[in-house]
Formats: sequence, C-alpha cells, structure tokens
Amino acid sequence: MSVIRRDRLTTTKTYHKVTIRDDMNDIPEDEARQLLTRPLFCEDCPEWRPPRGTKGMLQASCGLLDSDGINVQLIVDLIFKRSPKTDVVQYKFSVFRRGPAARLERVFQLDVTQWPKGFPSDHHKPHQHFGDKRNLGDASWSDWTYDEVLKHFCAMTNITFQPPLSHPEELQLRG
Repeated sequence: MSVIRRDRLTTTKTYHKVTIRDDMNDIPEDEARQLLTRPLFCEDCPEWRPPRGTKGMLQASCGLLDSDGINVQLIVDLIFKRSPKTDVVQYKFSVFRRGPAARLERVFQLDVTQWPKGFPSDHHKPHQHFGDKRNLGDASWSDWTYDEVLKHFCAMTNITFQPPLSHPEELQLRG
C-alpha cells in the first residue's frame, strides 16, 4: 500500500484574488468554534465564477465583517462542482482565517458530495470540519438541495449573506 504524505504536497490555486493552498493548517476545534460564535456578515459576495482551468466548477469568495462592519480577517470560500460526465455534485463551503505570512487556516468546512451510484469510500461521505475536528454528517445530507446546504453552513458559521446568495447554476441577468 502506498501512502502520499499530505505535508509534502503543496498546490496553490488563486481565485478572485484569494489564494487557497491545499497544504493549509487547521486551527484547534475550540478556537474555531470561538471564532464563529459572533454574528458575521458577507456583504456583496461576488457572483459565482469558474476558476481558470476548471470544468464544472464555480466559486464565490469574500471577506467577512462583524456587526460593526469591521474586517475580521476571515474569508468565506464557496465551491460548487458538477461533473458533466458522472453528475456527481459537490458543495465545499469553507471559512478560512488569514494566518502568518498570509497563509490560510481552516476554521470551518462543510463538504457535501452527492454520488448518484453511492460513495466510493467513507472519506467521500458528507462531513464537516470545525478546525482540526472532522465530524461525519448523516445520510440525509446527501439529499440536500443547495438551499439546505447553504442554510446549514450559515447556521454553523453564524454568517449572513447580504444580499442572499443565488444558486451557482442560476443565471443572473444584469440590468
């Protein structure tokens, strides 16, 4: 059996002037929960956009504010993927904190993947991370709609989107 050491893998993705590194750190669970106890606001989140070089993926990222409108050094990063071949749908909704040297630290992440033919492994089942703690979701999460995923994410993170965020596959007309 071969093992890939995740601590040696580093890839960098830049979307909408926010850099997401695959080698990010997780903060301790208690600290993550503490950061998400107060109301947070995501104002005027950019439209869903496809990152360069990806197919079937849309992303929206934005900084978070507290109730006084002050930047709290947290970033919300929402990723939606739909495979055109397999029809697998993934919602990966995250909150990151800017750490030292602009390194991102995972505070919270909700990962819901919907597999039409069942889960390839337990790791692919819906789950959420509070910092370094991974919690498996229940089977019903696999049937959630976009609105249900977003509602759960907002409830767990105490985030309000102003204005509300549209479905990533919904065409928004400008006028």
